[in-house]
Amino acid sequence: MIDAIDPNASEWPIELRALAYTRALEQAGIPLADELFVRVPWGAEGGAEGMERLLSLREPPTAVFAHSDDLAYGALRVLRRAGLRVPEDMSVIAIDDAPMSEILDLTTVHQSAALQGRLAAETLLAMLDGRPYQEATITPTRLVPRGSTSPPTR
Repeated sequence: MIDAIDPNASEWPIELRALAYTRALEQAGIPLADELFVRVPWGAEGGAEGMERLLSLREPPTAVFAHSDDLAYGALRVLRRAGLRVPEDMSVIAIDDAPMSEILDLTTVHQSAALQGRLAAETLLAMLDGRPYQEATITPTRLVPRGSTSPPTR
């Protein structure tokens, strides 16, 4: 997993993504290997750094979950420059479904930025008016399979 430190976000979304990753491994009966969990600065450059660290391992993974599409973009660049094929040599999946992800054929988890923005605005208006509001809301997501994931060939 390529996890990020986002200077523009509170801790909870970042930590919840990492928690979801570790719980999914646990449910699948896969032990968490600390060397496969890299934390880097947010953005494509951070994703590139994270992928370089994963590729330098004695046994690199066959798939990577990037904390965001931005991180995945940097990871894809490093894989391409290393001569590795996506998804044949390494699968990459991320979260956000930013517009560039469709162009790059990145498998990602869609979350509606428009819905999140609307809910944030409604919450802010309720707070300003002194009306009750929900402190946290879970919004729907969906997997968007594209060409960056497949079963491992090795």
